[in-house]
Amino acid sequence: MGTREDYVRASLGLSMIPSVGGGRIRRLFEHFGDPMSVFSADWASLSAVASIGAVVARSIRNFSAWEEVDRLLMLTKKHGMVLLTPHDECYPGRLLHIYDPPAVLWARGNTEALKRDFIAVVGTRKPTRDGRDVTIRLTRRLIQKIQAGIVSGLAHGVDTLAHLEALRSKRCTVAVLACGLDRVYPAGNRSLAFDIMKSGGALISEYPPGTKPEPHHFPVRNRIVSGMSVGVLVTETGVSGGSMITASAALDQGREVFAVPHGVWNERGEGCNRIIQRGWGKLVCDADDIVSELPLNIRLDLPCNGNGEIPMAYRQRIQERLQNPETDPSEKAVLRLLTDKERHIDEISRETGIPSHALLPLLLKLELDGIIVQVPGKKFTLSKL
Repeated sequence: MGTREDYVRASLGLSMIPSVGGGRIRRLFEHFGDPMSVFSADWASLSAVASIGAVVARSIRNFSAWEEVDRLLMLTKKHGMVLLTPHDECYPGRLLHIYDPPAVLWARGNTEALKRDFIAVVGTRKPTRDGRDVTIRLTRRLIQKIQAGIVSGLAHGVDTLAHLEALRSKRCTVAVLACGLDRVYPAGNRSLAFDIMKSGGALISEYPPGTKPEPHHFPVRNRIVSGMSVGVLVTETGVSGGSMITASAALDQGREVFAVPHGVWNERGEGCNRIIQRGWGKLVCDADDIVSELPLNIRLDLPCNGNGEIPMAYRQRIQERLQNPETDPSEKAVLRLLTDKERHIDEISRETGIPSHALLPLLLKLELDGIIVQVPGKKFTLSKL
């Protein structure tokens, strides 16, 4: 199967090849088993893997930039970073379910923080006074009602306000950067970045050390902000802001989108109104409007059986789902398997016979419905709520 070092070197090498993203890398690893054997496979074997094709197969066969791979690994260690691949426990679990998950993620700070649930809070870099107030108030109230961290992009304005409110409330927060983690952008938020790491949060990026914050990096970065969250809250944004890209990515990824309404003369809030007008997201006026749409397992306002057992009402809900003739057979198979204990994703696939490409979206659906939860180690269990 290969060591962790094999997965890191192979993932990093493949990520340097144009058109080879996280999805293709996952399929290559599943097909060949040993990650490093991908580079020694012949052209025909590579071409036979789904979505690889002749051109990409030739690029893999011709890859020789191992000195650059080793240089990046040395820089990663030098700057106190950790390089994560989808095979690592600390790789954000929800990113595995998006269309184009990062092949590698550089992280600084507490990588254990990346295992938890997150709500994304995003918006304009230049909020109005009302925009500032609503960002602070909603972030604070959300933290009081859910057991999830706050993820954002460390930009000036709404991002900064959300990170700061999480820190004030002693809640985990993660910043996703559009540059290498050896340089913080914007520079004015360096102290905030260090406070995030010092508080038990983390900085992450799919860009290697030394990478500058190029304009085209930000839209790509935004899919990570939305992808690792259970929902995206847009508090104030214009129609062409990066937050609109984040909201669009969230919709593509099946995430909940929430938007705060603004006055018709507020150009900085016009994007939020557009989201609501087009039905892209839910209009929210307070935190309860958001909490009601979130998975049951992250809410703090619901009764929970203190002895760790699944409450009778919840067991009945699962039984009704199992007995419903309209419930998908694959879903029933997963629920039956999880009734006695938590299971690793590979075990679920093996026992139910559901291939991984079909199992991942099914598990995400059950998780978003509040039926199951993911626990450390790529394991799943029934929710206790």
